[in-house]
Amino acid sequence: MSGDVRDFIGEQNRYERALAKSMDWEFVDQQSKGSCYDYIAPDGTKIEAKFDWDSIKTGNHYLEFAQTSNGGKTWIPSGFSLSADEADLWVVVNEEWMRTLTVDSVKKMITENRSNLKITQTRAGVNFNRPGQLSKAYLIPFDLLDNYVMQKMPSPIKRE
Repeated sequence: MSGDVRDFIGEQNRYERALAKSMDWEFVDQQSKGSCYDYIAPDGTKIEAKFDWDSIKTGNHYLEFAQTSNGGKTWIPSGFSLSADEADLWVVVNEEWMRTLTVDSVKKMITENRSNLKITQTRAGVNFNRPGQLSKAYLIPFDLLDNYVMQKMPSPIKRE
């Protein structure tokens, strides 16, 4: 693993741990590819959090649902597709806001708005992905997402 990738993963891990501490959630250690949630709240609620830093620039949440390692020949479920059956809450964090939604409300939002949602995929090399590694996602405008949130609060995490 190159130093850049290691640094990126280490930085994300620091943000994840800082969020756990600020919210009094247990961070799920030793996650692997395909893990369905990042945290467990004291009441047992399972929480998946996405640090969507670029969303400040775009005004959209990147709701990933599939990935490929072979340039798009085959796609496998990822992101929300995995969390949808196991996590209870979906949390979107950027430097301004932390939005908390129930997984059921995210499903409802997708169902009610699917025909109007833009589907996009990552560009090569984003977040140090190897050539051929891409993800697909719905771009969810925050003005739409905010209609489904159960809580929106100032972000407890600031990017370094």
